Amino acid sequence: MELHGRVVPLAANDPQRHFRGRVRLGEDGAIDSVLRNRTPSSNGLRVVDVGDAFIYPGLIDLHSHIGFASLPLWDEPARDHPFLHHNTWPSAPSYRPFISWPAYALIKGAPEALLAYAQVRALAGGTTSIQGWPPANRRPANQLVRNIDDENFGNASDNSIRTSALTLSVSDLKQRARHIESGGGFIYHCAEGQGGSLAAREFAEAARAGCLRSRLIAIHCNAVGDADFRQWQEHATLAGDASPGSVVWSPFSNLWLYGETTDVAAARKHHVSVCLGTDWAPSGTKNLLGELKIANLWIREAGLDISHFDLVEMVTSSPGDVLGACWPHAAGRLEAGRLADITVVARRHPDPWKNLVMARESDVLLVIVGGHARYGTRDLMRACGESRTTSVGIGADRRHALLRKPDDAEQVWTWSSVLGELDEVRADPDAAIDRGHRVARAALEASLMNGAAPPPGLVLELDMPGAPEMFAGPPPPGVEYEVPEPSSLVHDRAWLGSLRERGFHNGVLDRVADYYV
Repeated sequence: MELHGRVVPLAANDPQRHFRGRVRLGEDGAIDSVLRNRTPSSNGLRVVDVGDAFIYPGLIDLHSHIGFASLPLWDEPARDHPFLHHNTWPSAPSYRPFISWPAYALIKGAPEALLAYAQVRALAGGTTSIQGWPPANRRPANQLVRNIDDENFGNASDNSIRTSALTLSVSDLKQRARHIESGGGFIYHCAEGQGGSLAAREFAEAARAGCLRSRLIAIHCNAVGDADFRQWQEHATLAGDASPGSVVWSPFSNLWLYGETTDVAAARKHHVSVCLGTDWAPSGTKNLLGELKIANLWIREAGLDISHFDLVEMVTSSPGDVLGACWPHAAGRLEAGRLADITVVARRHPDPWKNLVMARESDVLLVIVGGHARYGTRDLMRACGESRTTSVGIGADRRHALLRKPDDAEQVWTWSSVLGELDEVRADPDAAIDRGHRVARAALEASLMNGAAPPPGLVLELDMPGAPEMFAGPPPPGVEYEVPEPSSLVHDRAWLGSLRERGFHNGVLDRVADYYV
């Protein structure tokens, strides 16, 4: 298949060059070639002409928690000042009834539907790879975007990237350092909190364990500053690395919870790569298009020398390069041999960098993962050979997603059915939890039968704490709580309106509505 349009390859040798041309996709899920002209191929390839739209590398979200994707924004009504660090807000009175318990009911009662919802939400923002999947006993029936935590490219024994959302001991961190030394990557929630808070010691412990290397992907690091990023650069240089690793910046979540965010200028000064991540729905944006706008808003607020081009790198080539150092195949750039992960966005601005930063969900026209169309307009999906799709409401627009029924891969799984399964959990969460526990017991029994049983049902676990150092668990028997209706897939008026007079951003996030006028 060949895509024709305005190609924005972010090529390593000339990242700001863009041109009218074509991207040829190989049958192996990689890019075969990128050509400047749009001369029709004579070898019988399927040609998909996207007209004047920009063809970007697929967007990469290096920080999320998709098991919580359907929940609304959360704040603690009884609190009038920012949280100090990540161990303080899980103890807030409303945290478990508004986050942990509803999320537990959904992840146990409708795991396939929840992951389908989360992936379509990501695709709506042009995302092709996302970090922060819930631990699972197997892959979901619908794998629409790449699972950064568990992408093994068909090699079941490969564990090239390890992750931790919880703080590790120095002993455990030393094990991760050995993994980095052997060529693997380590994604670590590190030093999340206000500057100078106790969370900063997590960075110091990672340094003491030898983790400050080129394949460390440190999420947040908003509790540390210039001296710490300089230390990272020095440690990586002493270890013989060409550069230090990457910090993942989630400005919305940081401002919402702590009233301040990562010192990205200091990170860049010391050559630490900066990537963007959406974080989770209770304190994050819906997708990377939203997070790009928050980052752009903060850059202007703080007077930082970071351009639209720099921001686009943070969701494409920068995460693609750091993952490419761990994976057998690289992503994030449209170059021969790289993964055929592509996002096509309508051209609203002549500058491709500003165009992506300003883009809305309605501008995402086509998303391709591994050379296969997963999401897009009906016409473009059909042009890619995908006519058996389900229609999804994206605000006032419609898009089509490639969803199949978990119990029958030959049948289209309609979006209304996906939402219907989530609604069943809302109607009776206790029954949904019981159902999930039965599936888990059956899956365990099946694992003990050495393959003689049919494939087990999907069993997921939450990856965020229910209290400090504890994973979220089930609600106590007899307690009353509500599972909220899944939030919309777009940054709509309701979501924008929910920002006002909530969180601890001092009104900074209120101005994101200006991007959607």
